[in-house]
This record gives sequence, C-alpha cells and structure tokens, in this order.
Amino acid sequence: MFTRGFTAIALPMFSCWLAGCQPMPHLTSTLPRASASVSSTVAASEPDDRMTLLYATTRDPRGDASERSYNASLGDGLRLGVATLRVDDAGAGVREERTLPLLSGAWDRPTARLQNLSEQAVFRTGADIDVLSKDTARFFSAIDRALSAAPDKDVFIYVHGGMNSVYRTAADAAQYRELTERNSVVVAFVWPTTEYFPNYLIDMSNARQSAAAFSHFIELLARHTHAEHINILAHSLGSRIVSLALASLGTSAKGVQRDELRDRLRLGEVYYAAADIEIKDFVSQLKHYADLPLRTTLQANRDDGILALLGAFPGSSRAGRLNVDELNDSDREALKYWANGSRLDIVDVTSERGGNLMARGHALWYERRWVSSDVLLEFMYHVPPQMRGLEASDSDGLRRWMFPSDYEKRVAAALQRLSRL
Repeated sequence: MFTRGFTAIALPMFSCWLAGCQPMPHLTSTLPRASASVSSTVAASEPDDRMTLLYATTRDPRGDASERSYNASLGDGLRLGVATLRVDDAGAGVREERTLPLLSGAWDRPTARLQNLSEQAVFRTGADIDVLSKDTARFFSAIDRALSAAPDKDVFIYVHGGMNSVYRTAADAAQYRELTERNSVVVAFVWPTTEYFPNYLIDMSNARQSAAAFSHFIELLARHTHAEHINILAHSLGSRIVSLALASLGTSAKGVQRDELRDRLRLGEVYYAAADIEIKDFVSQLKHYADLPLRTTLQANRDDGILALLGAFPGSSRAGRLNVDELNDSDREALKYWANGSRLDIVDVTSERGGNLMARGHALWYERRWVSSDVLLEFMYHVPPQMRGLEASDSDGLRRWMFPSDYEKRVAAALQRLSRL
C-alpha cells in the first residue's frame, strides 16, 4: 500500500520537476563582449539580443523548411539547420566585468528564447558520407567559414537529455555559446523525446536509435570541416547516444590503425554530465573508444536524486552516480586503469560548494558556478583537472577530482596561467 501510494505521488511530482516545471533558461554571464562581432554560420555578426546556433536532428519535421518545427517522433535521416534565439537581458549587471565573471549567480543572467528553426540540408539514411548533396556541402562549408573567423577553432556539440523540447535544448546549448562570449561554433544535437516521464522508455528507445545518426554526424564533421577538435557534452540520457556512437566508431573501422583513426576523427573533450546510462554499459562501451578522445570526463554526483531513482533497482545504477560495486572485477580494473592513467577523468561534483544552493542536482554543468567554470576551462584549453584548480583524491584505488574549498583562488590563478599559453 505504501509503495503504491508513494508511486502515485512521486511520479507526477518527478515528471513536473523534470519537464513542465523547469524555469526559464538563464544564460551564464560572460567575459566582456570585446569579440561580439565574431561571425556565425548565417551572418557576419549578430546583435547582443540575438544568438544563432547550429542544430542536427533526428526528429520528424513539420512545416516549411524556413520556419521548421519538429515532432517528438523519430524521423528519417539527419536534418541540419540554424536556430535563432532571442536573448533578453536580465539587467545592467549582466555585462559587468568581474575578476571571475563565470562565478556569478543565476539572478543576473539573461534568458534565451527560441525564435526560429531554419532547416538547410538533409543527410539521408544510407547516404555516402564522402559524397554530399549541394545543400549538405553548403552547410558544412558554412561551418568552416565560421571556424575561420572564430577564435575557438573547435566545434562543440551539445547532446541533451530526456524529456526535453526543441526549445529547451536550444536554450541549454546557448549556455555554452554564452560562456565562450559567442566565440565558439555550437551545435545542438536534437533527438526525439516525449517530455513526459511515464514515456521514459520511449525516450530510451529513441536515444538508442539516434546513436547511428550521431556517429555519422561526427564523421561528417571530421571529413568535411577543418575543426581542430570535435568536442562533445552529453547530458543525462544523451549520454547513451554519445557512448554508443563512440563505441561504434571505435569498432567499425576495421583494419585502420588506432593512431590513424584518432587523427581522422579529431575527438577533443568528451564530457558526460549526469550520465543516465548504466555503469556497466558505460564501462563496457568505453573499452572501445577510451584511446580516441583527448580526454573523457565523467561527472560523478552521489546526490543526484534523479539518477538515484532511475538506478534504484539492483544492477541498474547510473554512471553519473558511479557505483563501482556493480562492476565485475575486470570492468572495475579497467575503470581504475583509465582513471589513474588519465584516459578518463572522474570529476566529483558532490564536492562543489559554490553557487546557488537551490540549483538542481541534475544540471550542475551550467547551474552551479564552480562546475560550469571547470567545464569551460576544460573545453577551452584542453587541460587536465590539476591545471583547472581541482584536487586529486583516491577512493578504493580510483582517482577522482574534487573541488577544494579554495577553488575560486585556485581557478583565478589557473586562468592567469592559461591566458598566457
């Protein structure tokens, strides 16, 4: 009786928390906009109240290509386009220069609202990756033009979690573009979700079916742009897409030397935030690609209530909470080997004590100021945790990286050193 009653109350609350009751996305305050004229893929410059992002989606389309919308169902192929967002300033303090501008609260951040989706190309299922249509070739040429004009020569891909609308995904991806003062080429990988918790299993299925398209997108970027690195941030259920796609890329290139594959793919930072993937699957798949990116980072948060609920059944604990007790001896040793050998960085965000204490524990990569600062430093400078102000801790022979109590002092010193590189 208790269990049935608890479920009846918890599921609607949980669904509301994840989807319908999310606040308006707030953009993290940035450095002074000395470079606001950096070109995007659709314009030579963009005003402060407007932002553009690229998107790639596996959703089924609706409406005209110039004013596209997308269903919550899986479509055919990979659709590529540009999203335009309106940025509403939250007040004069947003542009204020600070010693550590990233370490600010959500109350002084602007908000982002999706205005338009313009679909520009379609990469059909089964199409030749090396032979592009005119529209698809034009899309990737535009990325190259943006890269040539931007200070940041990497492409950043954001893969959202479950129960996310297209609007919410674009606003979340805009977080990173704003963090880098709009100096980065950002792509939102938009896969179909239902936005309703009881349909969570449908989201899981859509994530699995979107992995092949994501691996194709990585190959397209690698082959048809001059990006120095392809960086990926996977949030929550999006981790299943990225993990499965990278494992596929690591195993499908038969007869190709690993050094050659690494150079061809040019994977940079791969960051798993609040990873909603079983720890056993994560480690099993990591075996196939751990040597390919510059760095793989797994965010660990034992206080993540959402992952705790999703991994409540024995044998189903999520990688984002990192319960190594569910691993067999072989996988546990492999995890230690990668973590202690710097192929995998485990960042324990439970140790973070800065920022808004009311922030949700499932979106710390942008809601908590210390975590978002560390994410930015990793992607911008490609440096290991010790150079970003984190402190090593050994637990059961597994190295983890913590936020020390004097993190703000350490990261200020790190910024000074990195700015001279």
